[in-house]
Amino acid sequence: MQHDEIFAPPHPFSAPEATDDIPFFIADNPSKGYYFPIDVDDIQAVLYSYPKEEVDFITHIWLRKHLQKRPNSLLLAEFMTGSGVYLMTLYPLEKSNRHYFGEWEPIRKVLREYERFANLGEDEQGCFAQFTPESAREYYLEVLLPFCIEGLMSRRFR
Repeated sequence: MQHDEIFAPPHPFSAPEATDDIPFFIADNPSKGYYFPIDVDDIQAVLYSYPKEEVDFITHIWLRKHLQKRPNSLLLAEFMTGSGVYLMTLYPLEKSNRHYFGEWEPIRKVLREYERFANLGEDEQGCFAQFTPESAREYYLEVLLPFCIEGLMSRRFR
């Protein structure tokens, strides 16, 4: 009998206890050829820049390596909620500092955001954003983290 995981939770984490110090940080080894432009200290500094009562509900922050099933061209960050968990996930960038968009091309608004930090280009593998190590760091700190934090904040009182 095959289990199709239709009812599986969207994340592997349990809700924290009331006495737990949150958020929990989980940092995967990013795999060969990839790196995280920011670290836990950088993330904490961004969280501290928000009023405590606005972010004190975030339960988990995961620096997650890409899965083989999920090509790196899809996401650099995402957030999700469920079962008492408010999770931010950040994915690593290729060591070449190039991020491919995959089969889809981002909408113009998103491309303008990338253009603030990277040069846009195209090669035989598709369209991409070419960062420098410094601009990748800035992109994670100024775009991806606020995107996740504000996305979680918008879901908090749903």
